[in-house]
Amino acid sequence: MTGLLLPKHMMAKRVQDRDAATAKSIASTAVHRMDSDDFLTPGDVLTQLSDLDDYIMARRETEEHYELPRPSGWKLMVLVLTIPEQSAGGVIVIDDAKEARALSSPQGVLLAMGPGAYTDADRFSIDGVLTPWHEVGDRLTFVKYDASMFQLANGQRLGFLNDTQPISTIDKGWTL
Repeated sequence: MTGLLLPKHMMAKRVQDRDAATAKSIASTAVHRMDSDDFLTPGDVLTQLSDLDDYIMARRETEEHYELPRPSGWKLMVLVLTIPEQSAGGVIVIDDAKEARALSSPQGVLLAMGPGAYTDADRFSIDGVLTPWHEVGDRLTFVKYDASMFQLANGQRLGFLNDTQPISTIDKGWTL
């Protein structure tokens, strides 16, 4: 039907039908697509936090007072979560896919906040009450290049962000 002029109401119906068919097609193939939250299960987060805890304990065996770096000013320190080699469903995740997911939606668990984080009443007040956007233990998303990275000897990375840079909270309550 190329080149055929249709009245607006008929054309709108065709567009609506096409959009519905596209949505149905996407929904039917969604079970085969891996989204960002499919790459990091709660078990993966716990494993990475446990690995960090093990690393700190091992370092303290040789250096009694070993501590992770502390964020200063309004900085936040997050454990940058890495994508595991295999998904929860058993799919082997190739390096290109891991890199693409890591760039598109980096995630981290908030480990510490600097003394000035979320203290600006002009920015972080809701109805006159100082309300921090995030708390230690929150799993956050952020823009990869917003974070200054610090790599630990065990390969894990810590990211340092300004208090306004996290984009969202995925879930709460993770502890080290």
